[in-house]
Amino acid sequence: MTLRTRTRALRCLRWVGTVGVLLCALAGQAQPHLPEEQLKAAFVFNFAKYIEWPAEEGSLAQIVACVIGDASAIGDALGAFHGRAVAGRTFHVRRHVQPEELDRCHIAVLSDSSDRGVVAALKHVPAQAVLTVSDADGFVDGGGMIGIVRNGDRLQFDINQAALQRANLKASSQLLKLARNLGARPR
Repeated sequence: MTLRTRTRALRCLRWVGTVGVLLCALAGQAQPHLPEEQLKAAFVFNFAKYIEWPAEEGSLAQIVACVIGDASAIGDALGAFHGRAVAGRTFHVRRHVQPEELDRCHIAVLSDSSDRGVVAALKHVPAQAVLTVSDADGFVDGGGMIGIVRNGDRLQFDINQAALQRANLKASSQLLKLARNLGARPR
């Protein structure tokens, strides 16, 4: 096993451990209850570790997550990750971003009080190198890349591989294994 393979395996184990601890905290009765928005923010932060951006985007020193729509709760929760290291870069959070400004973002967190608002905002996302994440119903089916979904008392996520491919993004095999559902596979 090469050093690179070992490093990837360790990252995967950390990701699984982080998600497992967060999900246990949500479902566990003895542990303190974490607000759902904090768990969603942790998912978004961890997605940044397992997405491969194109070479020109990958050389940047930071990953910028932009919060679009009526998302004060998840924006506040994501703020806890602002300035932290992720995949060798610094994670930055921008709140109250207009859909027209998404060309300056690596991750677009789309949240709105209406699912229609999310779909409308999705139309403004540039075609290249912006990872879209939302908790709106049917987000992945509507062309979004990663949809955070509630399944009973757990949070999980779906991935639309075709949308990732159109944006020239690649999800690691570890992330794909953890997904609840994989949307249409790229051709």
